[in-house]
Amino acid sequence: MTAEPTPEPPAEASAPGSAVEDAFVNLLAGPFDKVSITMPAALKARIAARAADTNFSAYVSEVLAREERRLALIDFLDYMDDLYGPPSAEDEARLDKKLEAMWAKYEAYQSGQ
Repeated sequence: MTAEPTPEPPAEASAPGSAVEDAFVNLLAGPFDKVSITMPAALKARIAARAADTNFSAYVSEVLAREERRLALIDFLDYMDDLYGPPSAEDEARLDKKLEAMWAKYEAYQSGQ
């Protein structure tokens, strides 16, 4: 059994980023394993439609990598809560105000386009 050569990662995947982004790019760079999954036909059709300008496997790999980054962030936030405790009600209120201001700026930006 001979191994197939590992394809080069896409050019945009090799752009420099944070250490976390670089680590996930390395996860997607190979070597690759072929897997078989079972999914509902309707879901497969929707994914195939979204992945029309790339290939199905690359699209699914990127979506799974994004989910892995999201779960890693949740793990990190849980770790920070364990170290420092959860944010206080005052901290949450202050952050809510900041988020509302950011959303207002974004909505103003979107309406101006």
